[in-house]
Amino acid sequence: MTRTISQWLKSLQSAHTSLQRDQEGQSLVFIAFAFIGILAFVGLGVDLGTVYVERVETGRAVDAAALAAVSELPLEGAAHQRALVYLQDNGYDYQAADAEVAIDTYQDGQYTADPGGNTTIWVDTSYSQESGQPDTADHIRIRVRQKIPTMFMQFVGFDEIAVGTAAEAENINHIDTVIVYDESGSMEFDTLCYGCWEPSSEDGVQYPDGSIYPLPWGNQVAGPPDHCLTDDLYHERDGDYWFVIEAEEYSYLNVDYHDWAYTPYFGFWVMQRNGKGSMGRDSRGAYLSYHPYASYLGTTGLGVPCTWDDLLNGRYCRRGVPGGPFPAPRADYAFQVPEDDDYYFWVRGQGGGSHGGNDRYVFWGVDGSPMGREDHFTKGPYYNGASSGSWDWERLGRGADGGNGDAVTLSAGQHTFNLWAGGAGFDVDRIMITTDDEDYDDGDDDDSELPLKTASPNNGRTNWACNPCDPRFAGRPGGHSSTGDEPYYRPDCQVDMRFDDIYDDEQPIRDALESAKRFVALLNPRFDQVGYVSYDTHADTRNQLECVRRRGPQDLTHPNCNPDWRNPGGEPPRDPDCNCFSGVLTDTVLYELDHTYAGGSTNIGDAINHGIDVLKTTGNHYGRPGGAHVMILMTDGEANQTPNSQCYAEDLWPHNTGNTSNDRAKDCVVYYAQQARDNAIVVYTISLGWSADRELMEHVADITGGYHRWAPTPDRLDEIFDELYERIFIRLVK
Repeated sequence: MTRTISQWLKSLQSAHTSLQRDQEGQSLVFIAFAFIGILAFVGLGVDLGTVYVERVETGRAVDAAALAAVSELPLEGAAHQRALVYLQDNGYDYQAADAEVAIDTYQDGQYTADPGGNTTIWVDTSYSQESGQPDTADHIRIRVRQKIPTMFMQFVGFDEIAVGTAAEAENINHIDTVIVYDESGSMEFDTLCYGCWEPSSEDGVQYPDGSIYPLPWGNQVAGPPDHCLTDDLYHERDGDYWFVIEAEEYSYLNVDYHDWAYTPYFGFWVMQRNGKGSMGRDSRGAYLSYHPYASYLGTTGLGVPCTWDDLLNGRYCRRGVPGGPFPAPRADYAFQVPEDDDYYFWVRGQGGGSHGGNDRYVFWGVDGSPMGREDHFTKGPYYNGASSGSWDWERLGRGADGGNGDAVTLSAGQHTFNLWAGGAGFDVDRIMITTDDEDYDDGDDDDSELPLKTASPNNGRTNWACNPCDPRFAGRPGGHSSTGDEPYYRPDCQVDMRFDDIYDDEQPIRDALESAKRFVALLNPRFDQVGYVSYDTHADTRNQLECVRRRGPQDLTHPNCNPDWRNPGGEPPRDPDCNCFSGVLTDTVLYELDHTYAGGSTNIGDAINHGIDVLKTTGNHYGRPGGAHVMILMTDGEANQTPNSQCYAEDLWPHNTGNTSNDRAKDCVVYYAQQARDNAIVVYTISLGWSADRELMEHVADITGGYHRWAPTPDRLDEIFDELYERIFIRLVK
């Protein structure tokens, strides 16, 4: 019995071992199949990830190529080429051996050709041509198909996967645009030198050509002028010494205008050349001015005055503002004292016109030490240089608090007279230093009894003013000796000083106008319409909407075109492109932009109203009923004029300041912005500079569905206009 049980147990154990061995074999099979499945899923994930990345990159490349190429339309060949170049720059080489390109095969909503290739590119414009005529397309469609080799999916029969993306862009040719530009006087607040550059009167030559007016260097062919040859230059009268110095002939500036770069709160002295009753070594006259002029708000922005306490406290201004403190602008004049004595200082100047009494100050000193401030000068104009009738001779040291008396005791030898800028816009024409203690101020601003006030300058061209390649003298490589109206030698310099910033006049209005001209030049007068409104105290419609449709199909009088070019036997055009359309805008909008000059107040409401009129489709206006209407509105200041009483009746601008005139002016801006919106006009606004009312300009853009951009300095305007052009005329549609 026991043996039987033992044998049975052994048999049972043997069967269990055999069964366990069979189960282990089956598990290995299951694991193997499971591993293959996991590997397939991992491979699928890797390959699909690669496809996804390629699809994203292809999409970006196609979108960029479409937007870049559509700007060339309606020149279809140029658009095709630009698309291919952009694709190549983004990694899709259309010239590669395994790449194929198909041009204009997209018809009736589908591609009619498939050239194959590892990389296949379709570029099409002909489907959007007008009546099948070449170079009339306004859409471009780009498609790229890239074949991606697989790594894992080839084991299941997929050797490659084709990734394809497409984009379509539109160049809108039915937009009517009016440029509404601020030409108020504040647009010249930042001019470096009034009168250093002027447009030429011959043949209507405009910036950057024209006439520059540097200081005369000398009548001789070479060498320094006579008054730079010795330090012993002075007038003698009744035993007294008199030094007569032209303010623009400074020896040194501690803050140079080249370093300013439109920095808020930063001021500097700079030469002016527009006469305005100033004395000088020639009939044109020059003087020195503290720039930039004060901002409209007075306490912020550009051209704010320094204070006497700032000057005494380390010679710095505006300690409490961002970026401050700023060095107090100082002009130095070296002079040679023949003997020990008491000396008196006279200045012919005039105050700035923006902050009342504060801008009538000038701070002065000797050998770097402040001696006092003078506040008795006549108030000059708000902008546009000095006033011919506001010059005033004042003896320094008798005026406001902070003075140390009239006389300054000087020892024999060289000394330096210092002028620090007090009020923004202060102008200095001439300086006299004398041992004569007579007070010649008889109560008359002209100080008619003052001796030698009109004497020829005999000192002051020292240091910088005796450097022939100082920008004030406009030296150039090779030099220049002229005759006639300009019988002065221009020194021989390695750098052409005529391109110095001081001759880049009409700032910032000049830069603003150049940016607008550049924008207009992008337009195609065959399709695009553009008008121009300028405004200051009142708005002025300079141009209705201009285009070929209005002026005629072609301007055959243009010098680049031969009138017989369409005749079978005629001569070919002188210009292969036969640019017969350029005169349409050149002789109208561009001409008026070139002849825009600053002056007056800021009537933004009237400007918008005139812009609305230009875009109208009725009356003597040329707006297209089916087109989109766009207004580009630029200002550098605040609205301060009202066109009528109707526009401010509703008190539409909620942020009142208490200044009734200005608050009403802003109400009118909002009123006419609403009128623009109601007439389906989109207004894009540009605020230029630190004194522009950005809040109001942004509100105008929001009301009308446009957008607002701020250009703190004029050099940002090109970038803004480029963005504006793309937003208005170019867009992706698919």
